[in-house]
Amino acid sequence: MRTYKQLQDAVLQWMADESDTGLLLTLVKDALNRAHQNLLNDDRYDFLLWPRTETLSLTAGQKVYTLHPQLSQLLFLYNPTTDEYLEEIAPKGLMESEADWNDGTSDNPDRFMLTGLSKLLTQPSAASVVTVTTTGGTESSANSLLVTGTSNGVVVTETLTSGSAWASLTGSQSFDVITDITKLGASWTRTITITANSQTLLTLGASSYGQQYRTLELLESPSAATALLYRFYRRPRQLVYDNDIPDVPQGFDDILVYTALIAMQGYTRATSTELDFWTAQIRKLTDTLQMTYRATRTMGGRPTYTRYIPRV
Repeated sequence: MRTYKQLQDAVLQWMADESDTGLLLTLVKDALNRAHQNLLNDDRYDFLLWPRTETLSLTAGQKVYTLHPQLSQLLFLYNPTTDEYLEEIAPKGLMESEADWNDGTSDNPDRFMLTGLSKLLTQPSAASVVTVTTTGGTESSANSLLVTGTSNGVVVTETLTSGSAWASLTGSQSFDVITDITKLGASWTRTITITANSQTLLTLGASSYGQQYRTLELLESPSAATALLYRFYRRPRQLVYDNDIPDVPQGFDDILVYTALIAMQGYTRATSTELDFWTAQIRKLTDTLQMTYRATRTMGGRPTYTRYIPRV
């Protein structure tokens, strides 16, 4: 399998600029990354299935939860207590589902909605100030945190900062809901943990400036603390280092090279014959990739089907 650097070289060789180390190389890197993301976000490929089952711990009375930060598409959500897979309801299908989702009663969850994205692992359980702590040392006084959210229905912001190196910052603004946390400054060296009401809202590494979590809402309020199990297709990785290995299976990475070349045709000075060749190769390789990795191919494999099971 070729590395990110070898794919860069392959694109530059087509362009007769294999020694370039400047702007053209940067553009090639960007084109390869876009091709990588677009290809793998376009379908559910078996090789992107997360390698283990994850656990979603439920709290009695709580209906909204965040899922794994690497989740792209959910495969299943399973309740081992009832031995049932939960049924997904589209938000626009809530009325047709006839769910009494706001009737105040509790039950074993059997249906859910995927409702959005959250930049926090969880929201404060009650209005609270925000505290930030570092791991393994102090942060520079040049680095601070901007918190945006609501307080008593009003949008507010607060900057958590210090006039000297710091290991902990505590705000004075009480937040009901937090919508954004922005790291200000360019010299972060420590992992930071953001808390409110003794809850961990978010943890960010030194080189990480934010997270996104898919949010899930149960249609029934859990009657007791329990655990659900789930599997999912993960997000394709961002290619950063020269020795990074793309998520595309071996033998199919030419899709990235040809797609990058077409995206950069203003720089390649490509002829129509070359463009037609690249396009044909992309189509052929993508078709084979989908046939090989999109559905079960083994003897005895079952076909994919959808069956509606009405709830009593």
